[in-house]
Amino acid sequence: MKDLITFANVDNISRTKAYEQFGRRYPEIRWAALAGMVSRNAGWNMTDLTTAPFRTVLNATTRRWIGWIYERANWIIFADAYPQLLVYQQTVQKRRDCFDTLKSFGVSSFMQKEWRRFMVEENENRLMTALIINEQFVVQNRLLDLLAMEQFFHSAFYNMQEFAHFSHVILPGINQTIYGETVTSFANPIARIQLGKRLAKLLYEPELQEQFFAFTKKTEPTGSRRDYNLNEDALPLRLCFPRCHHRESDMIDWYENKKPDEIERLFKQVWMKPKRGELGTAVTKAEIKLLSWMKGNTN
Repeated sequence: MKDLITFANVDNISRTKAYEQFGRRYPEIRWAALAGMVSRNAGWNMTDLTTAPFRTVLNATTRRWIGWIYERANWIIFADAYPQLLVYQQTVQKRRDCFDTLKSFGVSSFMQKEWRRFMVEENENRLMTALIINEQFVVQNRLLDLLAMEQFFHSAFYNMQEFAHFSHVILPGINQTIYGETVTSFANPIARIQLGKRLAKLLYEPELQEQFFAFTKKTEPTGSRRDYNLNEDALPLRLCFPRCHHRESDMIDWYENKKPDEIERLFKQVWMKPKRGELGTAVTKAEIKLLSWMKGNTN
């Protein structure tokens, strides 16, 4: 299993494919399809860093550093989440509880409990929300809290997250339309959890989900905005970013220091109306706002 996880975790494109393929085999694990869609967005955020507008306002070192943060965060999430998906697959195939295996992968006690709960209750939405909660606390403990001590992280990356380009996730519909959600406090894991819940609600909106899934089925991920019919100058991710060698992160159980009732409140359902825009227009306005800010705040 470890070799399979390592093979699938080599870069953004391999992760996207692994999530989406698993989601098609086991549609009851709704988080997998959501993770695939978010992973596609992470890819074009990375490749955008190599395009002319960003080369104009950010030096090469800064762009490489931001790209590495994206890559590291998504590597950590996959290293934690994909073993959970594979252990669920084993449990289904062998028809017995295999979740004790999760301990060896450093999966939180929270998720060990939630997987067993899912096998009894079969509550697909609760499991999806549990995985959203888990992934954000995992990346917070194993990466973002550490980087928060770096001066650059505060002065550049965190500030950039407050602007539309880096803080929105888009889901493409039909007839050149997009739907999306944004987060304005990227440093706050609770804010990111709420974003994940809104994206989940949007992805599985009854009147929209088929067009979202049709897009992922027909569109091979390249980690570029070309996948969305945006920015034909954007190169595929594998031409922009070489594969990274990652060291294993510390297997900290984030749930040990949390109060169960505080985490349970995070399962509260979100209510929202899908936000619709046009491909090209929404992103262009976001870039204008971002680049205007960057010219005044970076050297």
